[in-house]
Amino acid sequence: MIRIAVAGVGAIAERAHIPALRATGHFQVVALQSRTVEKAVRAAETLWPAAESRPAFYGNFSEMLSRVNPDAVAILTPNNLHCEYALMAFAAGAHVLCEKPLAPDVDEARRMVDAAARAGRVLMTSMQRRYGSLERAVKRALDGGAIGTPNFIRARLSHGGPQGWAPGQTWFTTARQSGGGAMLDLGVHVADLALWYMGSVAAVNAQIGNLVKNIEVEDTGAALLRFESGSLGVLEASWSSTPALSAIEIYGSAGRVMMGYPRNDISILRADGSEAPGFSRSEILSGFDPRDLLAPFRALADNFADAIAGRAEPFPSGEDGVRAIEVIEACYRSARAGARVDLPLR
Repeated sequence: MIRIAVAGVGAIAERAHIPALRATGHFQVVALQSRTVEKAVRAAETLWPAAESRPAFYGNFSEMLSRVNPDAVAILTPNNLHCEYALMAFAAGAHVLCEKPLAPDVDEARRMVDAAARAGRVLMTSMQRRYGSLERAVKRALDGGAIGTPNFIRARLSHGGPQGWAPGQTWFTTARQSGGGAMLDLGVHVADLALWYMGSVAAVNAQIGNLVKNIEVEDTGAALLRFESGSLGVLEASWSSTPALSAIEIYGSAGRVMMGYPRNDISILRADGSEAPGFSRSEILSGFDPRDLLAPFRALADNFADAIAGRAEPFPSGEDGVRAIEVIEACYRSARAGARVDLPLR
């Protein structure tokens, strides 16, 4: 059993990560930490009704590490604390599962990756969409040549904003704590999928803005991507559009993929409009339960456990987290400069 401590007890911790960690059977949650210790107490009481089974709770991350000495730490805090807490965890000998984005910028993310390597510990970033049944079907189709050579992707993730998902968690829209708005919060997910599906990005042209919300960070962003393969893509993220939409379009030399129009639907078609062999809609959806929202989080937790045990590589890895953040940072630089930004960043 892996003894894991959890830093940050916001909505994503309570609703997704902690239930998923406990459900796998690989982890024992031994401590909860929040800068407001009362939040940790409330989370423990909510998630562990029986008092005798509750983990310890702390207001100070360093104290938690020294007192509990966990095997692993899940860092689910505001973005500006990710790097600081990860470096402390590695110094204490713990493995780290870090909520996306890995850090607010590439420099901090790289420091985390380097520290994990020096410590010989696992660093994994929580971009659980790679474990979605439909997203994985798309990956299998691309790898198997179902639509030929992919040459264009449109990847979009949008909803009405963090207040709908995490009421009262104002750090999302506070620049000092978040490091960015919709592009960093949501765009990092679709940037990761675009990289996974299409390969490395060579250049970015982007625009960001506040279309609806009067907040410190952007509520909407869009970017044109050129991949090293020569393929093109469009990345879109928004906190200013409802109802929510999570969608992928990929066009190839011999067909196309459409996922998310409507939600939880998919089609993988050949150029003549027929379903790609082995990827019919009915076959893909037969293995997908849209009601099981925690399935990707459980799969992520399973992989984290396997990586700690040496049975698998972390997926997505810290390096994957760096690459996704690099695309988003390039978007911000491009928007500020009004010009194309080439990758890798200098």
